Amino acid sequence: MSIGQTRFTALVGCRLPFQLAVLGGVGTTELAAAVTAAGGLGMVPYGVAPPGRDIGPAGIGFLVPFLPSSGVVTEQARGVRVAEFFFGDPAPDVVEAGHAGGALVSWQVGSAEEARAARDAGCDLVVAQGVEAGGHVRGTEPLDRLFAAVLRAVELPVVAAGGIGTPERVAQLIAGGADAVRVGTRFLASPECNVHPEYVGALLDATSAEAVLTDHFDEGGAWPATVRVLSRALDSARLAGNRSTLPPTPAANDPLAMACYAGLSVGDLRQVASARQVVEELTAQLR
Repeated sequence: MSIGQTRFTALVGCRLPFQLAVLGGVGTTELAAAVTAAGGLGMVPYGVAPPGRDIGPAGIGFLVPFLPSSGVVTEQARGVRVAEFFFGDPAPDVVEAGHAGGALVSWQVGSAEEARAARDAGCDLVVAQGVEAGGHVRGTEPLDRLFAAVLRAVELPVVAAGGIGTPERVAQLIAGGADAVRVGTRFLASPECNVHPEYVGALLDATSAEAVLTDHFDEGGAWPATVRVLSRALDSARLAGNRSTLPPTPAANDPLAMACYAGLSVGDLRQVASARQVVEELTAQLR
């Protein structure tokens, strides 16, 4: 088996051990389709249509606090290869609903204990999310430490996520036992992503040190969860009194006072590039 072929590629049917992160609020069908066409697993958030099966394998991501009914999960799972769940305790009935639609079921976890719970609930694979990740952050440990613990805890395929932004880091993780890598921040400046131009500009200018953790964006206390955003946006949102979890799309009136999500890999984001170009760059050392 070559470095580019793993349990993930065999299970999911991808050419590359690469997964697009579920970019809630800004992820699009076009972005997922481009990643899938480039050889990875394209993902859309629930509410966005997945790309057609003729392009290749794709997936849909659900946030557990806003999970639809089991019937809806099953119906959504019929159109994708992977149904993924995040930010909630792994539950057998949820996994069963995904399987009932014919999809593989993945759970994004932030600890070895949560990985074992996902395995026991019947999941087919897990995503280990390190604290370096952007957006909503489940993990509290650096990816390398968490990833090693999850590998010891379960025998399922494990996808590594959090702060991954260079081909060297991708190759290091795959060589170290990751079955795939999961990348989000590097795609925020891709034309296929539905983001405000000022958000893109702020991302291109930012350093890793400017991607900070906060509990400010909590929908006024309705969803208290740690997120990683650009510090300048956090400062502006505090002044504006904005606590919405929504990131800035092109329709936003004050984009840099919103939840401008970014992982630590934002320091590696220095130019606008198509989704295909990002996949090809990051996986160059796997070929």
